[in-house]
Amino acid sequence: MPERTEHALLYIKYVDEALAKQGVAAVEGAISGISLRILARALPDGRTSVAVSLYRRVHRMRASGKAFHYWTSEKLTSMARTKKDLVVLRHIDRRTGKSITRHVFSETVVESWIHQLSGTLLSWLHSNPQARRLEGPEPEGVGNAVDQAIAAIRDHIGELPAWNARFPLLKDDWQDRRPASAYLPYLDAHDPAQVAKNVFGVRAYRRPLAREVERLDISTLSWFALFRGLVPVDWLIDAMRTTKTANGHSLTCQPSLTSLQRRRIRSILRRTPQPVLRRILKEPVHQAWRTLADAADCTAHRLAVTRDLDLLPDIIAARGQRRVRSSRDLEHLVRGLPAIERWHDPRGRAAQRVIQWEIYALREMKHYNREIRLLPEGTAQVADWDLWKDEAFRVPALGLIENRRRELMAARDRERYEREEARRLDRIARHAQRHQWALQTAALLDGREAAPGLSLVVARDAETLSRWGATLNNCIGGYAGELELDVFAAVCEADGRVRLNLQITQAHGVEQILGKNNRDAVRELGQAAQQVVDGLCAMNVSFHSDALGMDGLRLPQKTH
Repeated sequence: MPERTEHALLYIKYVDEALAKQGVAAVEGAISGISLRILARALPDGRTSVAVSLYRRVHRMRASGKAFHYWTSEKLTSMARTKKDLVVLRHIDRRTGKSITRHVFSETVVESWIHQLSGTLLSWLHSNPQARRLEGPEPEGVGNAVDQAIAAIRDHIGELPAWNARFPLLKDDWQDRRPASAYLPYLDAHDPAQVAKNVFGVRAYRRPLAREVERLDISTLSWFALFRGLVPVDWLIDAMRTTKTANGHSLTCQPSLTSLQRRRIRSILRRTPQPVLRRILKEPVHQAWRTLADAADCTAHRLAVTRDLDLLPDIIAARGQRRVRSSRDLEHLVRGLPAIERWHDPRGRAAQRVIQWEIYALREMKHYNREIRLLPEGTAQVADWDLWKDEAFRVPALGLIENRRRELMAARDRERYEREEARRLDRIARHAQRHQWALQTAALLDGREAAPGLSLVVARDAETLSRWGATLNNCIGGYAGELELDVFAAVCEADGRVRLNLQITQAHGVEQILGKNNRDAVRELGQAAQQVVDGLCAMNVSFHSDALGMDGLRLPQKTH
């Protein structure tokens, strides 16, 4: 790597120490210093670059409660002369990571960005009159120092190129409307043939191609340049001929693509088969332009999730080339590719891991201090942050909390087991009581006369319940699990014909008294149903207040 030499054209640095001595709550997020630096860098090949940066000293608070400060760059701007004898101005926003690059010419005012940064510095000095100077002039001399630095920049960079001299085929107003990648093919070109050779290559040059380059505007030409080397040049000529123009400009009216979008679109097109590319070329330029720009946006990000474009050829082959009929289909395939996380800031990741560890450790320390309050006095020592950072103390403390947690879990498991065991024994006792009651009630009712010509029969097994359910077409057969806990009886005629089914429980007495197809007892037996009810009451059998099948029947009044 060639050696670089650099020297400072301007270095201004002010700090406000009074702000750093305030309380932690007041310091959090405060700006206690500002710095403006202009460096000139010269490479052995004779090119020169100038970098201008504005830094702020920011105060923050760690999870442990300790305050710290650091210098962070707010804006970075550089100006350099390229190998093609052009001058490039680049702005980098460190907070968003976005970079804006453009060429500057003699018709452009380029000193405004330096005056803007110096104005930010003077504004901070006006708001903090107690600031102390570390480097550079006094506040009243900052303006003169900046003007001298601008004059030095002009000496290092040299004269700015003239737009009309370097781009004779373009108009004066184009340099601020298009990115540099769009108009660079026109650099020092005096005829459309040279532009066509710069864009598509000397071997791909055709006279019809030069005519189309002369007819189309820069944006449309840059769109077709993305297909260079991927499709036959005759396809490009046919597609360019179908693009309509008016007054020397195309009718697409599409916005300019950024350099990142152009690179990612090119990556997508390189992985796409030629038949699909031919279909895309047949689409209107503005439609395919916007669609692939959307696809590039979901794959191109400097710090976030991107897509694995290497899988795109296999995905297209699996789907079938004939089914990818437009740029919209291609965009859907790109969006469906697996995601990849790419982080290009290892220093930021390391700082983030440290902060996350401190937050987690502070949470552990607070939990430890809460838990030891429940222990007998003198069992454990209360921890502060300095003590907690000591691994010799932290590891046994975490072991103590873990043992405490296991003891509590064991105690909770033991209590839950005891509760479940008590419920099980209670359930067994209640079932035994219900079973005893069911046996006594069944012995009392079985074979007794319910009414003249009608008798009660108690079911002893599930087969009997199933037979009764089939006879009366009801669901009594599904109560087999409640046998010997509840009493299931039938009102039968002398010949054994079943007329009614009854369910009698210990808690509520008779809950159901239904005939065939779950008809009410009155509809099944008529007046004899009331005699059955009276007979059951005479045998001290109670009835539920909402018992099924009791419509039209009345319970006898109890005598005291």
